[in-house]
Amino acid sequence: MKIFLIFLLTINLNLIETFAEISIEVSIKEEEKNGSIIVDLRSYFSSLSFLNNSNGFIIKFARPCLNIYIDERNSFILRSLKIDREQFCPYEKHCYLNCDLFIEKEEMKLIKLKINIEDINDHKPKFKKQFYSYEFDENLSKGFRIPLEQAEDKDLSEKNSIKNYRLNVFNLTYFPFELAYDEKNHLLELILIENLEKKSENVKFLFELMVNDGENEEDKCLIEINILKTQHNNYLPPEFDLNLYRFFIFNLNETFIGKVHAKNSLNLNNQQIYYRIIPSIENLNLFQINETSGEIFLNGKQNINFLNKSYEILIEAFYLNHLSSLTTVEIYFNLTYQLNNLSNNNDEQENFIQILIPKLFHKNDKKIFLKENLLVPITILQLFISSSSSSSYSSYSLDMITSIEKDYFYLKKIDQQLFELVLLKSFDYELIQKIDLDFILNKQNSTKKSIEIAIENINDCQPYFNQTDFFFTVQENNQIPFLLYTFQAYDQDHLNNIIYQIQTSDENIFSINSARGDLWISKSFDRELQSNYSLLICAFDGFYQICSSIYVNILDENDNMCKFN
Repeated sequence: MKIFLIFLLTINLNLIETFAEISIEVSIKEEEKNGSIIVDLRSYFSSLSFLNNSNGFIIKFARPCLNIYIDERNSFILRSLKIDREQFCPYEKHCYLNCDLFIEKEEMKLIKLKINIEDINDHKPKFKKQFYSYEFDENLSKGFRIPLEQAEDKDLSEKNSIKNYRLNVFNLTYFPFELAYDEKNHLLELILIENLEKKSENVKFLFELMVNDGENEEDKCLIEINILKTQHNNYLPPEFDLNLYRFFIFNLNETFIGKVHAKNSLNLNNQQIYYRIIPSIENLNLFQINETSGEIFLNGKQNINFLNKSYEILIEAFYLNHLSSLTTVEIYFNLTYQLNNLSNNNDEQENFIQILIPKLFHKNDKKIFLKENLLVPITILQLFISSSSSSSYSSYSLDMITSIEKDYFYLKKIDQQLFELVLLKSFDYELIQKIDLDFILNKQNSTKKSIEIAIENINDCQPYFNQTDFFFTVQENNQIPFLLYTFQAYDQDHLNNIIYQIQTSDENIFSINSARGDLWISKSFDRELQSNYSLLICAFDGFYQICSSIYVNILDENDNMCKFN
């Protein structure tokens, strides 16, 4: 392998032997094979007597120099193990390794060696995610900027790092954005170059963002931008005629109970309104409703004595693609019971809070299940307030108590009875696993409803080792198999799915247990053949991979007889 050497002598070569310090600068490309020559120190001395009589010189490092070692047969030659520039200088555009050596015979000289590790294009740029989605209101003004997440390229040198980004808009005939990349200030943005066209429905732009580096290695991701039609009153939920319906049943042989009705208050769209009964333990399967007419019937299959009984059911009216509204229905069987019951509770106003959880977050009625790093803002539940007296709604005050800061949420009032809870900031499972919410309806007697938010863990953290470099020494002629070390990677996700791998050219020597991290040596070392080894230990959690370096130095033992030439 050809080695490019660049050197700088800070003093006149004719006078070098009279100085105690020598500065040498050389360059080597990263990823050169183990044992590559870094420098032959003899080429930096002008004395012929020195070149012709190099015996007896002692050359040693002032302190250990990582990955650099002295040739055993010729101490003037320095060699290197395989170097990964991104491991040495992960955040630097220029990467240097400084080593100090002493060379001594009759006098001592200090050699200050500066090694420039040149970057090669061994990494391609990569986006963190393959799909990004954004939502914006249609009233965006011209010049609006959308910040985009940039790709990462571990190669930081000017020649091999990210060069540019470009868009592939597929067959879109209308695309009012342009891409702007400011490399100096590390900004990647989409700029709205014209006002959005007003549409009667939501508009979606789906396109590719591509990135390439100095050798046209590239990656790409999909971006979706949803432009949402501004919601005016014609998008409000349907509205029931009454907040409370009461039906009195005198003839227990009849199955028809009564009818509820909801409408669009502005009547601007002729959408079908649908009805359904919110099930509860008390009325499970006792009643059924016609989903389009709102007619309520007694389920004739139920063999129950309804005499002197009453039930309260909750009915939802909704459009297929919009928010819903709720009303309460009280059903009384037998007039005598109804009259007595009303007279005994004439001054009391029963009220309650009903929580509706979207199917996306619903697994049971006591918890909301949210994944960490959820795209926000997003509505996570609806609250419906009901009372036996509709005249009292204006006096309600709905308060929320949380086990964390309130700025995570926004309690949005839709109307006098309906509220939405909007999540404004996403959660991090590694910081928060559970949130308790209490909703309190303040009146003469407070009504309280509680629910728990459970945060679900996702794979969003890289595994890591507690060291970037591991150093080991092994006596030659070791027994086999030999357990060198048990590696343990850590992952804040705690999903217990780490797989261990090694990257080495000596696969016949090293092997690893992929589940436990046990690194085994399956061959006996002979230091006279090779004195050191290097390899990578990697941890993979199904999405992210991280690697650390392993350096194995072989210790000599007296296993060879001395003999004459």
